[in-house]
Amino acid sequence: MDQNCVKELKMFGELKDFEWEELAKLVIEKDFEDGDIIFNQGDESTELYILLKGAVDLQIKLAPQLGETTIYPVKLSEIFGEFAFLNPSPRSATARCMKRTTVGVIDKKAFDDLCKSFPNIGIGFYKYVTRQLIERLRRMNNYVRDVFVRSCGLEA
Repeated sequence: MDQNCVKELKMFGELKDFEWEELAKLVIEKDFEDGDIIFNQGDESTELYILLKGAVDLQIKLAPQLGETTIYPVKLSEIFGEFAFLNPSPRSATARCMKRTTVGVIDKKAFDDLCKSFPNIGIGFYKYVTRQLIERLRRMNNYVRDVFVRSCGLEA
């Protein structure tokens, strides 16, 4: 991937040019069509994705008799798939392309190896991921509170 494109993502903090170069070598671009599945809920994988162009919805299946429900529309330059990247376990959601899409893909083992040689890359990235996860958890807490309050017949 082009070094300048990686620099624009801002998720790795302030890095030196040679660190950006090394990071850019790691990110692989993949293209998908409208309706394509990047990964399915329950898949085993440790790759991290960055939305570079297009639209991706994260969806979950709430019950066997129901279809998938969108829980989060990924924003441009935002990461997704971070749960399985950080903790190797089955995917908790499905990532579906809502139009022609390009993503950057980072392999976990390759990233860990890179961070051993260039710790600043890992430090910046994990600070960013922590902020993102906190933001998403706060949104989810508010959502659960609102659903619970409404289910009790109260006003939020």
